[in-house]
Order: sequence, then structure tokens, then C-alpha cells
Amino acid sequence: MTEAARPRASLYGRRHGVVTGHHLATRAAGTQLERGGSLVDGMIAASAVLTVVLPHATSLGGCGMLLLHDAASGTTRALNGSGIAPGRATPALFGHAIDARGPRSWVVPGLVRLWAQAHRAHGRRPWRSLFEDAIELAADGAAFSSEIARNLELVAPQVRAQPGFDSAFQAEGADRRPGTPWPQRALAATLEHIALQGEEGFYAGPVARALCAFAAETGGLLQQEDLRRVAADWSEPVRQRYGRLEALVMPPNSVGVLMLAQLARLESSFHLPRAQRLYAQVMNARACLSRLHDRVADDQADWPWRDDVLATPVPGPMRGEPGDTAGIVLADRQGNGLVMLQSVFQPFGSGCVDPATGILMNNRLSEFSIDPARHNLLAPGKRPVHTLNPYMVFQDGRPALYAVSPGGVSQTTTGVQCISNVLLDGISLPQALDLPRWSIGRDGQLMCEPGFPRETVCLLRDAGVQVVEDSLHPFYFGSIKAVRYHDGALEAAADLRRQAYAEAW
Repeated sequence: MTEAARPRASLYGRRHGVVTGHHLATRAAGTQLERGGSLVDGMIAASAVLTVVLPHATSLGGCGMLLLHDAASGTTRALNGSGIAPGRATPALFGHAIDARGPRSWVVPGLVRLWAQAHRAHGRRPWRSLFEDAIELAADGAAFSSEIARNLELVAPQVRAQPGFDSAFQAEGADRRPGTPWPQRALAATLEHIALQGEEGFYAGPVARALCAFAAETGGLLQQEDLRRVAADWSEPVRQRYGRLEALVMPPNSVGVLMLAQLARLESSFHLPRAQRLYAQVMNARACLSRLHDRVADDQADWPWRDDVLATPVPGPMRGEPGDTAGIVLADRQGNGLVMLQSVFQPFGSGCVDPATGILMNNRLSEFSIDPARHNLLAPGKRPVHTLNPYMVFQDGRPALYAVSPGGVSQTTTGVQCISNVLLDGISLPQALDLPRWSIGRDGQLMCEPGFPRETVCLLRDAGVQVVEDSLHPFYFGSIKAVRYHDGALEAAADLRRQAYAEAW
């Protein structure tokens, strides 16, 4: 792998570990923790900064999911801030396919609801103080990220054509350059509304009216009633044991249960040499991922995975490119941990940026199906099958690994590889993140990064699998953010396949 693709060297600390998708977000979280804030306070501060510095991946116009572990009580809770389909969104409206981008591809954003729910339950610091860094960065102009610039080079004409896109990401008729100041004063004003008025500063008042006016002007579906209806709710995670290990994920509508399914089917191969274990991982994912994906939306499915779940056929393969996502991992020496992912789905989401609020809107509605045979059928007020997969792993009942990664449904296969490398092979966290990965595109294509074990490639080809070697695909291999409990210390590492930053102290 190239030097630019290597994770930052492992960092050890005994008080806190913080990893996010941007150094300014990691710093914002650390500041809150140093001031006596909770992990939730740190998450909100970091999350708000990420909406400013990485809006191609996450925005106030997007969604979020998190797991929170309380060491004192030994309990873990899941908070779902994924958005719902607008009230006017029906299969009949779209004909043969839901719009992939544009004003009719939005679900109702749930991220700010998640912040508010989490803070009500676990916040220590004043709500307003959590947004100081994000507001200052938006108003004064944080440096335009190299990660955004990289994605701009890849963006499709369909995205560039959307209302507000060019004015947001260009200056003087050309794409903004990495490192140049990028003031977002409309976004700063929106964050001020949220800081002063709480969640109602987003879901009611001038921000809500502006977003709905933008939707009306551009042919979108969002209405103020939709903004009032969207909620974030607490629930129990789904957990599954594999010998000494226990993995916890978000319940459906998250695809996290698909990671549990893969691990369950792989448990008998845990003892195999690494090359053979990688072969088993690939063949297992090829056999079950597309078949199980629609079952995530089945209210009658019983998770975690059982044989009869896989035995039920579902129509058609998964489609589309993977999403882009920003992640946050926070942990302390007591074992408390928070893992969170937030997203606008695919890079730059819908492509629509409201000039009045500075908000880029998601394209998560396109994750629904309009096939009546599918459980993931579009319906007003419904959440789609969602690619966000934060996870926690415990060993012998104690915290072992808290981790997240972007990458659409391939978040689940990246998670399997991370857990295998760290907890089965016992490799140090940065080495585990650096090992070459495999991934499966939604068209079924198998891709392997440079340096992937030749023995595994030969086993796959002998089994009739077409392998694309030395792949440098910009999205499918993810970018893990992780904290590991190791020898009485916190080990934090950030995977620089995409922009990320880790701190431990």
C-alpha cells in the first residue's frame, strides 16, 4: 500500500481515546472531555465540526446512528437517528426507479434529533457550548479539506448539476483548492440557531421554513410536517456470541445484523490460518450478503442470524455505489465507549445545497426499493435499510474493540476483517488497519487491495471467483476508526485510506 494509505501510528493513553474523520473534530471532542464533558458531549462537538469540514460525507441534512456503552451498569444502548421518507414519497411517484440524486432523493434528516436525544440522556456540558468550534470554523472559514477535493475530482455531472452545488464547492468558477479558507456563513448561522434553540432551531422556525422553501422551489418532497415527525429513538442493540467474543451492533434498519450473520457463519473457521480464513470470509459474504440485505427491513425476521433466515430467498442483487460516511469513536479508561456514524449516503448526497441555510441534503431515499416484492419497499414515514454499522466487541465480558468505518454495505465486510485481524490474530491496531483488504461491489465484483495474500487469491480463482487484484477503489475498502483496550491502556488508531485522526491521552 502507498504511504498515504497507512494508518497513523498507534497512540496509547490511560484516560481517553478519540478517533474521528478529521483532526479538528477529534480536537473538538477532546476539548469537551478535558472540560469534564461526557462521551456524548464529545460526540456532539465532533459531529457538528464534521458537518462543517466534511459535508460531502456528513451534513446537518443527513442521518446518524450510535452505540453507547456504560461500564458502571454494564449496559449498551443504541440510538437511531436515521431519517424517514417524506409524507409525499410513494413508489407511484417515481415510476421505474427512485431518483438517485437531486431534490426528490432526500429522506428527512435525523442527525440533529440524535444529538438532542443523546444530550438529554447523557449530556453534562451546556448544549450551546458544544457548538462553539463548529460555528467558529464555519464562520471564519476552515481550510478546504483534501478529502473533499479528492471527491470533487470524482463527482458525476449529475451531482454537479444540482441546485446550489457549484456555489457551495466552487470559487470564481473553479473547484475550491485544498487548504484554502472556506467560509460557510449561512451554515454558521444555522448552527447558531441550533446552539441557541436546541433541536427546534433546526426542525422549526427559519431553518425549517428555508429548507422546505428550497424543496418547493426545486421540486423536492420535504414539508414542515415531515420535519416535525422525524424522531431519534433509543433501543437495545443486537448482540451475538462467538466463543469468548460478543459483538454488538445497531438493530434493523441498520445492516449491522449482516456483520453478525457473517461472523456466525465464520465461527468454525476462526482457527484457520489467515489466508484460508480470508477465503472463507469472501465465500461466505458472496453467499449471504445479497440474500439477507432485504431481510433487514422484514419486521418478522428474527435477529441475530439463524439458519432459517438465510434459507428464505429474496429477489435480485443489491445495486449502486457504496456510501461515504464520517465516523466517531470515543472511549475512556473505565470502559465507557461511544461509536457513531453519520452520513449523507453517497458522496455529496443529493448534490443539493440550500443557499439560505448552507445545508447539503442527503440522497438516502434512493436506498429504498419500489419493487412490491421487497420488504424495503418505499413508504411515507418509513426508514430505509441503512448502511451505517457502528459496532462494539467484548471479550470475556470486557470491552475489547470499539470501531466504525465508512463504505456502504461493505462496512460489514470491513468490520469482519477488522475484528479478525485485531482479536483473532492479535495484531496491533495500526498493523491490523494497514493490512490489505478485500471487498465486494454491489455488482458482485471481488476487489483486493495491493499486497493481498496470493494464497487466498489462488484459492478464490480455483473456486471460480473472478478477482480484481491491486484495486485502489476510493470507496469500497473503508477507513476504520478504532479504539482497543490493550494491556491496561487505550490504543487508538485512524485508517488513512480516507482522512482521519486519532488521539489518546
